[in-house]
Amino acid sequence: MTAHQLSDLPAETVDVVTRWNPDAAARLRSGAAPGRGVFVAGPRRAGKSTLVRGLRALDRSALAFVDDPVDALVVLMVLDAAAPLGREELSALDVVARPAGPVVFALTKTDVHRDWARVSERNRTLLAAHSPRFADSTIHPVAVGGSGVEAVFAALLSAARDDTRDSRSPVETALEQTRRMIVTTARSVRDSEPGAELRAERVRSLAQRDGGRTERVAQLRGQVQLAKVELMHEVASQVRTVGTTVRAEIDRAGRGTLAGYPDRLTDIVRERSGAVDAAVTARLDTLTSRLGVTGSTPATDVPLPDPAAPDGPEPRHRGLEDRMTVLIGASAGLGLGRLVVSPLSMVPVLDIATIPLTLALGAVAAWWLTRARGQVAERAHVRQWATDALVHVRSQWEQFALGRLLAAETRVSEAIIAESRVCVGKVDERVAQIDAELRRVVARRSGQLSSCERDLAAVDRGLQEVRRRVGEPKRTVERLNT
Repeated sequence: MTAHQLSDLPAETVDVVTRWNPDAAARLRSGAAPGRGVFVAGPRRAGKSTLVRGLRALDRSALAFVDDPVDALVVLMVLDAAAPLGREELSALDVVARPAGPVVFALTKTDVHRDWARVSERNRTLLAAHSPRFADSTIHPVAVGGSGVEAVFAALLSAARDDTRDSRSPVETALEQTRRMIVTTARSVRDSEPGAELRAERVRSLAQRDGGRTERVAQLRGQVQLAKVELMHEVASQVRTVGTTVRAEIDRAGRGTLAGYPDRLTDIVRERSGAVDAAVTARLDTLTSRLGVTGSTPATDVPLPDPAAPDGPEPRHRGLEDRMTVLIGASAGLGLGRLVVSPLSMVPVLDIATIPLTLALGAVAAWWLTRARGQVAERAHVRQWATDALVHVRSQWEQFALGRLLAAETRVSEAIIAESRVCVGKVDERVAQIDAELRRVVARRSGQLSSCERDLAAVDRGLQEVRRRVGEPKRTVERLNT
């Protein structure tokens, strides 16, 4: 008895057909005949679309074209006249041509390629060697302009009328079509690589797991050394500026100014300390911004305190040079006085008066020379003291700059480590999510393959039941692992 309805099949087979091929199931339930016609196959760019348009233009109602080779009464194999057919064409022919089913061959673009006759003969030889059923096949030449389409059209109609071999019932056709859908889906699932994007993301995440801590620490070391050089240069520049100002003021200072110059030096140093503090702060801000670390702690931003300048200079010791200056001043004064009063000695009456006048002028000259020499020595004394004081100030400025730099380096290092810990935690969490998702993807893929195996087995049982009832021999079924 022939099975013509789904109700004659096992329940599991009916369920599979309903899920995979709802159109065929609906057609079987309604009793409509399956749509069968011509299936067009062939390599890409062989002119299949052009040939189909030409065939439909001859008589649209005479031929119906189908999209599935299972529904085909006749297979139209389109070959290109550019070269003989190869492995790709033969493989496609094996897939779409049913056993002993009619196949019509067409060779397109014969008006473009001059050697089409040789290619056609070579194709005929290859087809005969490939399968005995194609030994006497006719290859119909078709030109781009449409010549030869009528011959192909007539061959298709003749093959469709003579195809009495296809005694498949609508149920068997629907089952074979459903089986092909399951096999195609299973192959697609098996050939695909599930989770490729997730694996790539996992590799990228692990590569940046520490947040670039090693690179940032190396960059920090380089930036710290560069900042150290720049800050020491800035301190030296400020010390030179203060030294130039101090020397210029001491060279012009009088006795009263020299006596109070320690206070003046303190004011100058305090003013330049502000510039040093600003330069250090600006350079450290640049360092932290280059490393992508923001924020600071009060302990690292303490302003530069006023440098503790040494006590004022000790009183200058009056030594042998001062005594010699007195003697030299007295001698020079006496000589100068005698020179001044020498005109008076020409007058006898005033001769006696030149003696006290000479002594007075000599004393005044000696006093002035001694005082001038003392002021010069006092300036040298204060200048030497200021130089020593600036050495002490420079040491304090350098200590402050290096201390701030060390504190900033410590702070930035801690910030980098803290950010790295946060990044490691986030990456580990994301990697765990990716691993879980990959496990779900693999499990879903295995489930899909298992489901395809079960559905394919159910369809095979249905096909065996249909063929048993019609007395057909069992065909070798295609397994998913082939």
